[in-house]
Amino acid sequence: MNRIFSYMNSHFAVCLLGAAVVGVIVSFALGDQAVVLKPLGTIFTRLLGMIVPVLVFFSIASSFANIGDATRMKSWGSKIIGWFIISMLIGTFLGIAMGLLFKPGLGIELQSAEFKVTEITVDMFIDWLPKNFLGCLAEGNTIQIVFLAIFVGIAVVLMPDGKSKTFLVDCLTSGQDLILQIVKGIMYYAPIGVAALMATSIGSLKGAFVEQMASFLAAYSIAFVLQVVIVYFIMLYVIGKINPFKFTRKIFPALITAFATTSSAGALPVNLRCVKETGVDKEMTDFGLPLGVTFNMDSMAIEIPLYIMLGMYAIGTEPTIGQLFLFVIMGIAFSVGCAGVPGGGLAIAVILVNAFGLPTEVVAWIAAIFFYLDVTGTPMNIWGDAVCTAIVASREGKIDWDKMNA
Repeated sequence: MNRIFSYMNSHFAVCLLGAAVVGVIVSFALGDQAVVLKPLGTIFTRLLGMIVPVLVFFSIASSFANIGDATRMKSWGSKIIGWFIISMLIGTFLGIAMGLLFKPGLGIELQSAEFKVTEITVDMFIDWLPKNFLGCLAEGNTIQIVFLAIFVGIAVVLMPDGKSKTFLVDCLTSGQDLILQIVKGIMYYAPIGVAALMATSIGSLKGAFVEQMASFLAAYSIAFVLQVVIVYFIMLYVIGKINPFKFTRKIFPALITAFATTSSAGALPVNLRCVKETGVDKEMTDFGLPLGVTFNMDSMAIEIPLYIMLGMYAIGTEPTIGQLFLFVIMGIAFSVGCAGVPGGGLAIAVILVNAFGLPTEVVAWIAAIFFYLDVTGTPMNIWGDAVCTAIVASREGKIDWDKMNA
């Protein structure tokens, strides 16, 4: 058994890739009967869901607390968040450009569908703040946990040096160490969970809808590729001075986990492990990646303008210059607020089509191909978190280049 665990530790990417391939084979072999494996995948997602709230809290809070002084915290935090915004802005502009080029929605005949519509209000943004100290942890509300962790971390940094501050820093650091040890145990189950998830999800694409949504899929796919090339390769190499091929190879286990779970939050434990193994500073990794789960959603930045343009073209309306500007604001705002869990983007789609006065039936078409958006967009999201954090780490001199180049 120890040999198996040792092999998984040193060949984690191979194990996950093999599990994904096995899941696809099982899906084709069993067909609809593959659903009997669903509980095995559910166990994996439940285990990840169990650990994510406390992992996010301890990672961010301890990251702030261990920075040591407010000046370093301000420097690191502003730069990482700044790169998140730059990355999402590029994604938004790519989504708009591809939408104008391919005009998704032309020729679609809307079918009747019923959806619960949520209005955009000030209260929606107020709800980002936790109502009480422990409630958001119990509910697993990621964005509220992020704010709570930031408040706690900043408070610890601003405390005067002494026994109390040292004790709190040690508690937060020890809490993170405990959670990461639990995560390590969960990861031994990951190949089984990934295989089961792939086996039960592979048939989710609906061919009849795919043909009708070809222009949308083309716009999204090309924007996806351009985002990867421009941000995750060219900018990483030119600005971060990091070999993008080596970096991508090292974080590949996290990309596979994101692909299988379709959850940025669920893939966070693996992403933390992989980025640290690239040589990026531990404190910066523990700060940037959990923050990115909520604040950096590159795939949603691409999808949001495409969602709106899909509905507009479907009813024969061309977007105006003012609306295009609004797409940029929406792309950033809702990318920040989109939950890092499976299907979070679909809820945003319902909100957006209502906000623009579009037929809610549009969401039915988005839902039909959402599996493709989810399994490609989730790896993009955690990839972007890793790249932005690595760029800042490189510019701050916080990378072990021996590990990075190994």
